[in-house]
Amino acid sequence: MIRRNIFRISGFIILWLYFFPSGVSGQTLFKINQYDVLYNGNLMPIVTLYTNYQVNEHIGITSYFYVTAYPQNSWGEGLVGISYTIVKGIMIGFLGGYQSNETELWRVSPIIGLYKKPFSFFGAFEFGGKRYRWDAMGFYEFHSWKFGGEFIRYYQMYAAGPRVEFSFLKNNILTVFHSSLWDWVYGRYAAMFGIYASFGNMKPASARIKTKD
Repeated sequence: MIRRNIFRISGFIILWLYFFPSGVSGQTLFKINQYDVLYNGNLMPIVTLYTNYQVNEHIGITSYFYVTAYPQNSWGEGLVGISYTIVKGIMIGFLGGYQSNETELWRVSPIIGLYKKPFSFFGAFEFGGKRYRWDAMGFYEFHSWKFGGEFIRYYQMYAAGPRVEFSFLKNNILTVFHSSLWDWVYGRYAAMFGIYASFGNMKPASARIKTKD
């Protein structure tokens, strides 16, 4: 039931933004993501929202929201902060905010993005309470495909492996992806698969950098 409701909510937002995109036309990037994590026999549905509003050539206002409906460990966070494009294709930033169901209320996340076509890299490193959450991805882009790798840390788990993405529809507005990860701490396989939709003006270099899940 929870997973079905997440699909309904994310699907409604994707369709709404596809047919009525004017509400986010001033934003550099607006990305909604619904994906699932399969780990140790458990399926964890997750919805995220990432936005970046480019104030000028260098400064952007970035926000990130994350909700997991996994019954045994539900959690959510809301972060906002500043991103700074040092030169074309190099972006750094710092986000801060709040989270639920953790030992600490606060949450912080430095981020970094690099882009030089056809290569891209994005890393986010979250701290606050016991839930360490790091995510770093690098890609080679070929037409509508992206081939690369992903490294994550979640609590005390470290995992890495290949990641593939395929974008489609007008302006590649929808992207499906799959990551096959190996957790070398506990010796287990983990998989991530899902779909995300990207909207807004994608011209600035910082907007074209692959963003966090």
